[in-house]
Amino acid sequence: MSIYPVQSSHRFLLVLAVLFLAFAAEYFCPKKVGACSCSWRGPFMSVAGDSPIVVRGKIIRHNPGAKPSIDVHVQEVLSGAMLDSGMRILTGDGMYCRPEMSLFPPGTEWVLALNGPGAKAGNDLAISHCGEYWLKVEGDEVVGSIFGKQDESRRATLESIREFFRYPKFTQQLRGKVEKGGRFSTQFGIRFEFVLEPTTDGWEILVLEKGRDENLARLTPPLHSAPNPRYIEACHLKKSPENCPCAYGSESAPTIPRKFIFSPEVGKSIDGPNAASSVSPEAVKRVALFGSGEFHIEKYEIGTDKNGCPVIKSMEFRILTEGGYKPEMVDGLNNGNIP
Repeated sequence: MSIYPVQSSHRFLLVLAVLFLAFAAEYFCPKKVGACSCSWRGPFMSVAGDSPIVVRGKIIRHNPGAKPSIDVHVQEVLSGAMLDSGMRILTGDGMYCRPEMSLFPPGTEWVLALNGPGAKAGNDLAISHCGEYWLKVEGDEVVGSIFGKQDESRRATLESIREFFRYPKFTQQLRGKVEKGGRFSTQFGIRFEFVLEPTTDGWEILVLEKGRDENLARLTPPLHSAPNPRYIEACHLKKSPENCPCAYGSESAPTIPRKFIFSPEVGKSIDGPNAASSVSPEAVKRVALFGSGEFHIEKYEIGTDKNGCPVIKSMEFRILTEGGYKPEMVDGLNNGNIP
């Protein structure tokens, strides 16, 4: 008598048992998906720039359940865009890479960087805890891991955080050509304009911000001696003939490329009507920390005026610029380890 039918029956029953156990485990003990395995990407100033939207808002209520979330009244949009002042933000349930809602009590105010790497937001908004994507607001200051080590709490001014998003870091190259008496202008960064403003003998380099007339590059050193790199004159490119009104000839002219510095703080907190003091070496360093540029003259044509003095008939150039708010520029930052 053959035993194969019996073995086949046992095998069939075994398969059914395995399938039943798998179904029961899934039905009676549903497994959570989306478990978090991310590492800490860094403090707020290092990671918040990766988030498409950053807001300052007040926590209105908690929404526990299968998809825990918090309702937030948005008081200020620091980066990105939104349609109204209310939003629901997904938080963690112990499995997803999001902080627990208990971290954000109703009535408290926060700066929140949303949908950063690891948030697993889907079609919703969520906070990632794969880095420090939140800072607590206390009056005119923020508290949290602003930059530094994980769990190292620091305090800084809220205005500094605004500046970080208002002036993000950039590097940009520009090119242009200008003829005698002509004005050159081009946009760069997000909020700036590079200008060659014609003067009697050449051009002056200006850096302007949208909505302001202040030359943000006017504190480029040297401030009180020798020709400043912001001024471009024919005498700087060719030894001036006798009797021509050139303050400096090519021997003492600034080198090429012409290097300049700029900052939106010029005319405000630095050498402005509300500045605490006159321009100091430290203030100039702060300007340079924000932004700098190089003006490369690649081709030019020199002519003479009716007095036989040199003039720049045309000039082709290349400009390298870099700038933006950096963590080192955070105002009011303490040394960390807030109790």
